[in-house]
Formats: sequence, C-alpha cells, structure tokens
Amino acid sequence: MTIKKAKKEVTVNACQTTHVVTAHRATRHSLDMLLKLEGYTVKTYGSARSLLAAIDTTDTGCILTDVQLPGMNGLDLLAALNERGVYLPAIVMSGLPDAEIEMTARMRGAVHFFETPLDPEILLAAIRNTFKQTQS
Repeated sequence: MTIKKAKKEVTVNACQTTHVVTAHRATRHSLDMLLKLEGYTVKTYGSARSLLAAIDTTDTGCILTDVQLPGMNGLDLLAALNERGVYLPAIVMSGLPDAEIEMTARMRGAVHFFETPLDPEILLAAIRNTFKQTQS
C-alpha cells in the first residue's frame, strides 16, 4: 500500500512495526503521529511492563524506548527482553545522556542512542537504517 503525503510517497510495510515506550503521553502521541505519517505501524506503551505484557518472540520491528520509565527503566527493559528471547533492535533515548548509560544500552541491544529532545529527521533516518539492517 502507498500513501501520498505532501508530495512524498511513502511505502507502508506492515512488518515494520515500531514499539514506542515512553512515560510521557505527549511524546508517545507525537512519535505515534510522526511514525505513522512515514508509513510505519506503531504500537505505544506507557511503561516497560506494558510492553513486556504485550510482546513475545514472534513480534517483529524495532523498539524505541526512553531510559527513564516508571517502575522498570529502559535499560532493564532491554535486559528483560533479551532474557525472554525477544531480540529486536532498539533505539534508546535519554534526557540525561551519559557514556555509561549509552554503553549499557548498546550491550543490551541498542543500535542507536539519542539525547532528547529528538530531531525528527535524525530519528527517522535511524529507524529507516535499523529496518534496512534487519532486512539484509
């Protein structure tokens, strides 16, 4: 299926699901809209536990998660997914960037690490790149 958007053609690929995990409702909404306009299937979650309750080893796509989450943080979420055998590439975002946090995120499956606020074009390029890498 193809959607035409402001002189830009976007190909919708149903297997390209982005699982967005952030406690901030406005951020979830904004990312949901941005990614859907680009043709991605989007599932949003307000906490790590809500994603863990919904995802299993048959799910595909990538994860976009904040480090700071209620209950379980984004780094522990990546570890929990690995323990369950859910190996989806992750993009991690943090308002408090730190080299140790970034290194831990990458060791747990993060392919990108960004400081918030996010630049939408850089984020979209990272997501496109993540899907290209997983398809090859």
